[in-house]
Amino acid sequence: MFMKKEMSISASLYDPGLLKNLVEKIASNHVDYGFTDAIVPREWNAVETSCTMAYVMGTFSMNAKSSNDAGQFNVPFTSCFLFTCIKEKYGLFNLEWSASLS
Repeated sequence: MFMKKEMSISASLYDPGLLKNLVEKIASNHVDYGFTDAIVPREWNAVETSCTMAYVMGTFSMNAKSSNDAGQFNVPFTSCFLFTCIKEKYGLFNLEWSASLS
């Protein structure tokens, strides 16, 4: 007999304000070297990039529920992330992606 289980996984950061501040700082303080003015084919856009690596700390919470039992596991984590901002011609630097390096 199979029991139907529900599982939810979430992550909470210890200091999300600090991380937000860091990403906003790379987006606003980067020097534009003029690469966005480069001549490229008509269908393309020249972009300028700005990246930073940051360690992020938090807790993963996993909740498993079945008809017989319920269990919660909290696992602290520290992971390195790469945050990348890009800027198109006449624009501002915007966060485009982030990736875990672990």
